[in-house]
Amino acid sequence: MKYLVFVLVTLISTAAFADPPEVKIPWKGDYPHNSNKRWSKDTPYDSGFSKNFKNGTPEEFDEVQKEGELNAFIYSPQDSKGPMPFVILLHGCDGLGTLSKEWAAHVASVLNPQGVGVLVLDSFTTRFVDRSCGPADLHWGRRRADDAYSALDYLVEKKLAKTNEVYLMGYSNGGTATLVSMTTQEADHSHRFAAAFAIAPGCSPSLQHSAIYTGPIIIFMGNHDDANNPKWCEELVRKKRSVPVQMMEYQGVNHGFPVNAPARDFMGWHLSYSEAAEKDMMQTIIAAIKIRKFGKGVELR
Repeated sequence: MKYLVFVLVTLISTAAFADPPEVKIPWKGDYPHNSNKRWSKDTPYDSGFSKNFKNGTPEEFDEVQKEGELNAFIYSPQDSKGPMPFVILLHGCDGLGTLSKEWAAHVASVLNPQGVGVLVLDSFTTRFVDRSCGPADLHWGRRRADDAYSALDYLVEKKLAKTNEVYLMGYSNGGTATLVSMTTQEADHSHRFAAAFAIAPGCSPSLQHSAIYTGPIIIFMGNHDDANNPKWCEELVRKKRSVPVQMMEYQGVNHGFPVNAPARDFMGWHLSYSEAAEKDMMQTIIAAIKIRKFGKGVELR
């Protein structure tokens, strides 16, 4: 009987997170840091800072579109009322597929009981993009920063989130976009993120090492990550900065550590789940949101 009750409670809980409300978020890109220059194979990354919703990349089938909107899913704490802390969650380079949705639901199931809402942002569906993995990753890390700020504006304008308590959290290419979002280049937005959590991001020297950040950042990464180089992230974190930037480096863990899925290879990268690392990461994020204190440097775990 106890087992049956446990199963029923589990099924009810899972169902509660299965179909979160879907919303449409107007995309905003008309900022001084952006330009009207469309994508070019000669400058494949500079056009990431664009005033166009679709900017003619191969992933967009060369289409250019000035305006657009993004799909998003909102997980709110049960019986929630009024503005609350929120996390905006960014998917990886392969889009918001089944695994990403399951991971997002898990993140929400951990954060919602702590009184934290979660907005899961879909950067690809309305652009008809399948994936951005590989060299295109750097371009999309920049493009998606304005996606994140569009979602931030939406939460504030709808009075769903507390203005100074919205956090950005992204995995893989979403992690790269998270780092870009925290740079001074993006400081011409009307609202700011309280802090950011970048999971297994690309810390490419061409994008990040000279970056000046506007708020606290925690990077979570495995030392066996063969998709994004952890050494580059170590170098990024150790650079002297005016705001706290910290890296939690999990030993024996690869790029797939936060996603509870069978071990697999994807584009030559090894992906496998680490329950211990994923649990530690979520506990660290919750503590950072609750206490709002951030450290510096690389911490091996």
